[in-house]
Amino acid sequence: DFCAGSLISPCWIVAAAHCFFRNPLKSQIRVVLGQHHFNVTSSNTQTFAVDNYIFPKQFSVFNPTLHDIVLIKLKKQDGRCARKTPFIRPICLPDKNITFPVGYCCSISGWGRMHEQAKTYSTLQEAGVRLISDDTCRNPGVYGNHVTEDMICAGMGGCVDACQGDSGGPLACAKGDISFLYGIISWGEGCGQPGKPGVYTRVVNYMDWINSVIKPKTL
Repeated sequence: DFCAGSLISPCWIVAAAHCFFRNPLKSQIRVVLGQHHFNVTSSNTQTFAVDNYIFPKQFSVFNPTLHDIVLIKLKKQDGRCARKTPFIRPICLPDKNITFPVGYCCSISGWGRMHEQAKTYSTLQEAGVRLISDDTCRNPGVYGNHVTEDMICAGMGGCVDACQGDSGGPLACAKGDISFLYGIISWGEGCGQPGKPGVYTRVVNYMDWINSVIKPKTL
């Protein structure tokens, strides 16, 4: 199994909690940064073991689409974690009060299938998706009350949608030259089906929790 994730600081990755709902042993998990061709390491990649992974306390394996976010702490090598290179750099976390309007074009990336029957792609893909209003997404004909205030919908009509294999990857929205991790690829019905957008974990709602976990405690 593989899931995508986003580097948010040298030692921390954010991904989708549902990827970990079977509670895999930390010793079985590997994180590969800077990979362009799927499952191919190169001089541009950095591979890490995992020190720990942490769910928000509200997450339950019995309903893994709710609070679908996990923080993964990389195990240091020679006293350090990820080294910044032209291929590896952290994505900016959003301020709690940052919002992007309905219709705004953000981007998703991953090796997921291009359509439901396809095999996964061998090179990293990127595509644009438009943000959708909560009301539209909560329409009974779309996802109804399965969509909570902790989720964002994007896709539907014209643009593309995330697919299986992309779970945990970023929904990145840019303001000026800066891309922010606005959502985490979480769930959806099929891939890019008409009237069925992709659903993403709303990262801004978890910023207090993220900061409480990743920021060193000061006395």
